[in-house]
Amino acid sequence: MKKCNKLIILFCLSALTILCAGCQKEPDDSIPENTMQTEQGSIHDPETDPGADSESRSGSEMPMPTNVPFPESDMNAVNFNDGNFAFIRIPDDSTVKGELSVENLDGNFMLKFTDLSTDSGNPAESVQKIQISVGQLLNPDQLESVHKIDFDLYQPEVSANTVIYAETLCADGNIYKFENVSAGNENFCHAEFEFLLADSGKCWDSSMQNVNVTVIRSGMQDSSEFYLDNLVFYDVEGNSIPLHIQHNRSENAEITQE
Repeated sequence: MKKCNKLIILFCLSALTILCAGCQKEPDDSIPENTMQTEQGSIHDPETDPGADSESRSGSEMPMPTNVPFPESDMNAVNFNDGNFAFIRIPDDSTVKGELSVENLDGNFMLKFTDLSTDSGNPAESVQKIQISVGQLLNPDQLESVHKIDFDLYQPEVSANTVIYAETLCADGNIYKFENVSAGNENFCHAEFEFLLADSGKCWDSSMQNVNVTVIRSGMQDSSEFYLDNLVFYDVEGNSIPLHIQHNRSENAEITQE
């Protein structure tokens, strides 16, 4: 009987030992709840926090566009977003060998003239020219309404002697050199060419064919490219004239003067 009691006592002591061991707190390797909340709070949501991630958004992923000084383009402006420049060529009398292309300049598509022949030894003789076919941009009955022509110009390299001007054949059969040119020797400029003598026949009319404007750039010190965009035609009251662009070429390969 005594042996039985001893066995019962030993059994009870063993069970008590096991229960006590189970009640001891084991080390907790998990992240405390308050620590997890702190880490989650440090994750900014741009949708709910307007100031979140402002540094990355203003960094190299979104550079300031090169054409920032230019105003917003007119609704009737000729731009090159579709890659079409079939209405522009390098005329045969240009003393500079070059090529035309459409380039994406910091998100803005512009017509680019690449100079292939000017160097430090021949800047005085180097004259860059591009010829814009107005007949492919406007209808004949719109020609006589044109009083002013504007466009934006970007010149990565420019000197104090750089000059921009333009000329065209008028209804009276004479070459007219546009006056009142605001383009100058700046990297960014807005060119404005006006028919100041329109009352004397220095203008276009609906009887004319193959109407062109030749933009001329001279006074370079070295090989120099330039970019053109946002070509707009205005009437005498300052209203932009709607475009009627004709696509006369099936392809817009680069045009190179050999």
